[in-house]
Amino acid sequence: MTSEAAAGMNVASSSGSDKHRTLWQDAARRFLRNRLAVFGLTIVLFFLFLAIFADLVAPYPYDKVYFDRVLRMPFDLPGHPLGTDEVGRDYMSRLIYGARTSMTVGIAVQAIACLIGVPLGSLAGYMGGRTDFVISRFIDSMTAFPGLMFSILIISVWGGGITKVIFALSITSWIGIARLTRGQILSLREKEYIEAARCLGVGRNRIIVRHLLPNALTPILVAISFGIPAAIFGEAGLSFLGIGINDPIPSWGKMVGVSNAYVRVYWHLALFPTVAVALAMLGFSFVGDGLRDALDPKMME
Repeated sequence: MTSEAAAGMNVASSSGSDKHRTLWQDAARRFLRNRLAVFGLTIVLFFLFLAIFADLVAPYPYDKVYFDRVLRMPFDLPGHPLGTDEVGRDYMSRLIYGARTSMTVGIAVQAIACLIGVPLGSLAGYMGGRTDFVISRFIDSMTAFPGLMFSILIISVWGGGITKVIFALSITSWIGIARLTRGQILSLREKEYIEAARCLGVGRNRIIVRHLLPNALTPILVAISFGIPAAIFGEAGLSFLGIGINDPIPSWGKMVGVSNAYVRVYWHLALFPTVAVALAMLGFSFVGDGLRDALDPKMME
């Protein structure tokens, strides 16, 4: 066999394997080619690792107090590489457990947003008519409430805590996902394969779950990836104001807020949690951009 024939067979086999790749395999390949997306995914996985294994990674319990080690600078004391806070707690341990708080809030808020927004948007988009009108007007009325201000009002009345923060942030977080899902379903419900499913007697719920939502999943995933850092920032803002996460549970936002009285001298109290929040938001933003590019049909080779 000549080299030209062998090369032709290799090209044919490679093109044949390309044809058998699924949409998700192509998306994963394009995502891994995006260096910023991979960098963002590395940051996200690092923080998730800290959140899950904080009990094993942190050198001290997050609420362990050493009154003889109050406000020590980084590398000023053996065993406390990032120093200590205003009551002598190890700052590295507080930062690590703060990752658990932020990841829990961010993921939980978006999970609740999907549980509310996706069914409402799907029902409004598929049913149309009066159902769409009622749901759309409800969504419009909820849009009138500023998200952060509404969360501040709720927590001010009910008190702080991680559960109440998640609930407060979730009240308005589903609106964008509901609108996005409704728009996607509206654009897909008149497609030929949906008409064929109706003609075959497939039920409404099965059409939505098996045919419409899988094809509308791409923008929803991208919206979730951008919604998680927004929820993390919302929790940090509430905790910074002193009405979010209650002590002694660590929160990056609360750590920044408490540091206001000491930051002119003890700069590390504000710097490290601020960098942690920035890195978490940057990582999820890069992942969102990477997913958007990887799942874009126009990027298909």
